[in-house]
Amino acid sequence: MCVKLPVQKGINLIALNFKVMEKRIFELTVSEFIELLKQEQPVQVMPEQKTEPKMLYSIKELAKFLQCSTVTAQKIKNSGKIPFSQTGRKVVFDGNAVMSALSVKMKGQRA
Repeated sequence: MCVKLPVQKGINLIALNFKVMEKRIFELTVSEFIELLKQEQPVQVMPEQKTEPKMLYSIKELAKFLQCSTVTAQKIKNSGKIPFSQTGRKVVFDGNAVMSALSVKMKGQRA
């Protein structure tokens, strides 16, 4: 028997084959159902992708990158939480370094 189950809106239906199962789908417990899904669709781990550095050349670009206001971006820069280089009035941020610095700070706050 083949049963189609909706997973999420906008995603195609998944067909599950119940050849060896003696229970009907509505008789399964949650743990049995999850185990069935794992058997039918093994999770694929994506390799970490190396990206070229995204350089940000102003507070405005940093704010857009962090999806915050320019005032908040300036406060983050001034707090010393993120690495940057500045020559005169020109400031440059490495996007990857900014994200890794902020993620380290967030992990430190959770612990």
